[in-house]
Amino acid sequence: MLTRSEDAALLFSRVLIAALFLPSGYSKLMAFSSFATSLASKDVLYPETVAGLLVAAEFLGPLALIISLWPRWTAVALIGFTAAMLWLTYGPSMTGLVFRPRQNVEFFQNLAVIGGLLMYFACGPGVWSRTRLR
Repeated sequence: MLTRSEDAALLFSRVLIAALFLPSGYSKLMAFSSFATSLASKDVLYPETVAGLLVAAEFLGPLALIISLWPRWTAVALIGFTAAMLWLTYGPSMTGLVFRPRQNVEFFQNLAVIGGLLMYFACGPGVWSRTRLR
């Protein structure tokens, strides 16, 4: 049983995580063809399909996170999106990044986002959510 302050913290954390994903998801949605072209330049197979999945996860995921629609599935989808973008950005050289923490701040920030989403997956959305209000 969570206290009111813990429920408020869960709501606030949902909004903050969504604020991280939503603006970039919107910009990728508005420039979908250029995003698909950038994926094609990285030799991604079926770039339009992959771009569609990534844009859907990055734009619809935060909206579902805010209203707590399918909370655990939303967390898993956003974790998958963040992991996919890490792989597309850094590729197989990710293991070497762990040993150079000062040179790769963005990499560790993305790992922290994954950690926050894992906490959301474990704790659930709290009382102030659509699933609890039913």
